[in-house]
Amino acid sequence: MRRQSIGLLLIVLLGCSSLKARDNAHYFKSANLHRNPTACWFDDTRYYEIDDWAWKVEDDFMYGHASSGWDKNGNTANILNDTGAYDMKWVAENVPLTDVQIVYQNMINAFTIDSAAALVVDPTTSFGELRFDGKFEMFENDYIVRKNLKKGFFVQAYVPVRSVKIKNISYTDMSAALGPFSQQTASWQQIKNNFDQILNEFGYKPHASAFSKSGLGDVSFLLGWQDVFTKRDDEDKDVYTLNLSVKAGVLCPTGERIKTDYIFSMPTGYNNHWGLSGAIELDLGVTSWLSIDMFGGFTWFFDDNNREVRMRTFNQQNGHIMLAKGIAKEEKGTLWYLGGDLKFDHIWKGLSATAGYSYNRQENDELTPENTNLFDKTAVNSNSMLNGWYTHVLHFMLDYDISVHMKKTTKWAPRVNLFYNMPLDGKNAYKTDVFGGGIGFDLLW
Repeated sequence: MRRQSIGLLLIVLLGCSSLKARDNAHYFKSANLHRNPTACWFDDTRYYEIDDWAWKVEDDFMYGHASSGWDKNGNTANILNDTGAYDMKWVAENVPLTDVQIVYQNMINAFTIDSAAALVVDPTTSFGELRFDGKFEMFENDYIVRKNLKKGFFVQAYVPVRSVKIKNISYTDMSAALGPFSQQTASWQQIKNNFDQILNEFGYKPHASAFSKSGLGDVSFLLGWQDVFTKRDDEDKDVYTLNLSVKAGVLCPTGERIKTDYIFSMPTGYNNHWGLSGAIELDLGVTSWLSIDMFGGFTWFFDDNNREVRMRTFNQQNGHIMLAKGIAKEEKGTLWYLGGDLKFDHIWKGLSATAGYSYNRQENDELTPENTNLFDKTAVNSNSMLNGWYTHVLHFMLDYDISVHMKKTTKWAPRVNLFYNMPLDGKNAYKTDVFGGGIGFDLLW
């Protein structure tokens, strides 16, 4: 399994960029470290992670929370104010109404007349604007099972189980405290006093309703290949090693979709889209205890052609409140990452330490509405909520290989780890610090 020539592989690696493999990075959570799991050394006579028929089993548990994030301009804001203050002056523009809703339409009409007058007096007025605030919390378990085949090939399954919650939802009236167009204006007070009733008429739950969903994320099944290439000295000792792995597979839409009856909702996966994934990783061992890892990945999503979603009916509308729903085709933007890390391997008995960085990005989504009389495609897709997102994340991990304390003839060994993912910068993303720990087993069957 060891080979001398690695020049060609380096050229191939440099020609391969932007590959991804699983349900990991999201706008609402910092990505986990993208490198392959640590391998148990056992008796340290060969590279057991590529042994024929070996098993690797992982279970990582993590927790994260956030109240702030990066908005559409990359500035810090509350997670629910990512689109800027919600301008309620336009929220009902072009929205069809039923007879039952006429009473609320009269309120909206009175408010619209005052809003138009306020804009004449001051085109930059904050009259009728709301700033929303809230908190996000998540728990997650990631289960990873890998089964080696022959000649470096392996199959892998990745099963995330995720619980997400948006809570403590409130709003602040950004209108002036006093004046002709202010928090005291009668038409605006009437809208605020009947806010939840108006939302209910358009299929929304009350604005402060906490959103909570637990279940599967998106399950992935992958086929991969991994090998270790070595350069040896005259005494047959490794001068350096090159550990290369590539994999590709399918991401299944097993997660929950966004719920249209909540103002603030999120999926537990990638909003019910099938995906094709791939990944590549190069781990260069420069000494027996230090390696430099480089990785990249992508997921390309299939379109969903028949989905009920909330959409803009006017190009001045902003925020998560959209009163009109319709059927649309959703094209989800490609998700990809690049990064690297340094691993200090078995620096004290079974203890290893890793520090890394990743850039994670999803491109813009696009909606094609079925009812083009009600929904103008340009107005629909000018919504910043459909814009892509990115995050810069630092990764830190400590792991311990317990095989170094076991008999050399053992055929299995456990591993444990602690990790922290720290968001550094981003756009349209939450500042979710993620803390976690895990346990894994290597089985040489």
